[in-house]
Amino acid sequence: MDGVRCFKILVLDLAPVGEAYSGLNFMLRPRILIVDDDTNVRSAFHRWFSCRGFDADEAQDGVEAVEKCSRGAYDVITLDLEMPRMTGVQALPLIRRSQPDVPIVVLTGYANESSPVALNDVARVLVKPMSLRELEDVVRELLPADK
Repeated sequence: MDGVRCFKILVLDLAPVGEAYSGLNFMLRPRILIVDDDTNVRSAFHRWFSCRGFDADEAQDGVEAVEKCSRGAYDVITLDLEMPRMTGVQALPLIRRSQPDVPIVVLTGYANESSPVALNDVARVLVKPMSLRELEDVVRELLPADK
């Protein structure tokens, strides 16, 4: 009985403020992978989406994103283009190998981004800076109907 009680407390502690998820609902939260080399951006996005009912995960570059995508499924991915070790442009085809249908929102600091990958293989391209509310609206539009 104590194990069940502890589990419920843990789930409630992880739930967004003002929302109490049961164990089942917690498991059905939409999963988002936030890929950005800027620690402050990743942290802000993670907090924002976690507080709004998402199971948020982070990757600091394309290499880590590819590794995480090969180990687990996501409902949506935000992907910065300019990162060290492996750029978003380099990571995208590798992510597509393990998650061919996941919607990807490319985030770029360049308004005139003309990379073919940004035009052909992603759901949306957003130019930084953007508001967190704008990003959330785009992400929610792209979620599968059951999320």
